[in-house]
Amino acid sequence: MKKIVIVTKNLFGGGAERVIAQLSNYFVSRDAECVIITTDDREIGYKLDERIVIKPIGKKSNNSLVDRIKRLKQVRKIVKTENPDIVLTMPEDTGVYIILALLGTKYPVYISERNNPWVMPDSKVTRALRKMMYPFVKGIVFQTEMAKSFFSEKIQKKGVVLPNPVDSSRIPERFTGEREKTVAAASRLYKQKNFPMLIKAFADFSRDYPEYNMVIYGEGPEREMLEQMIADLQLGGKVELPGREDNVLELMNSKAMFVLSSDYEGMPNSLIEAMCMGMPVISTDCPSGGPKQLIENKKNGILVDVGSDAQLADAMRYMAADNNAETLSDEAYKIRGKLTSKQVFDDWYDYLFSEK
Repeated sequence: MKKIVIVTKNLFGGGAERVIAQLSNYFVSRDAECVIITTDDREIGYKLDERIVIKPIGKKSNNSLVDRIKRLKQVRKIVKTENPDIVLTMPEDTGVYIILALLGTKYPVYISERNNPWVMPDSKVTRALRKMMYPFVKGIVFQTEMAKSFFSEKIQKKGVVLPNPVDSSRIPERFTGEREKTVAAASRLYKQKNFPMLIKAFADFSRDYPEYNMVIYGEGPEREMLEQMIADLQLGGKVELPGREDNVLELMNSKAMFVLSSDYEGMPNSLIEAMCMGMPVISTDCPSGGPKQLIENKKNGILVDVGSDAQLADAMRYMAADNNAETLSDEAYKIRGKLTSKQVFDDWYDYLFSEK
């Protein structure tokens, strides 16, 4: 029986964490043993098969450097005790430290790049460490060819581009009927997501379509600033920030359109899921190329330039016009069959577990 240890920061929320949950459930369905080590001890936000073993670590010291060293020593100890066939770690800002922690052990380590490598990790120390550590990994999973191209030819040869797996059981069936006149977005409230641009675009759009509202699901450090912006633009009552919702897909499914306004992304799960539900979608054409890999402009969605609230407002108007959204929705829904395919999960399994 194959055995894999997956190491990440936590399983509370986020795209990489969702991928870990879905892959872990699939691995145990293939009779592989799966242990997940989380360097934090936060609650788990995803449904996991009962056969998956979770080993949280948690805070070890009030001194940040000592705390990190102790957590990494604990990761190394657990991995050696579990004695897996392979170790998978993601996202990259956690993964590079896990590679370091496992140097000198016999365990082949795989890492998955989950964001735009030109920007992330945003710490200079972590970026330097990535350059030093990646030569030691067994393999790297990239989300896009653009992300892969950032790295040296030697690193690229270690890697493969694989799509994010999507568990069809958690994707609601396509909504039928008249959609609510609401613009939807869902993500952590981080600077990377550029929600100020989205709010400005909506303010412009709503002058022509005052019957529309907007809801942004998620939580994060930008909340206070966004709330102030909503008040300054006199959008109170029209733009809601309800926070993190466990059933966000069900809540979004009936909305008029989904918008991703990020300055950069890897392969955005929220956009994938919206398309798999057949939602009309708009996204920035952001690096490292994930949205462009999913969307054919004005065929199954709309792409706009990064940072252009004017283009985004125009795209919303296009969606609100007669029949445009319905046509794009029909085409977007076709991606469901591709990305919920068992083959995507098989490709991950084969890459990680095949003898090399």
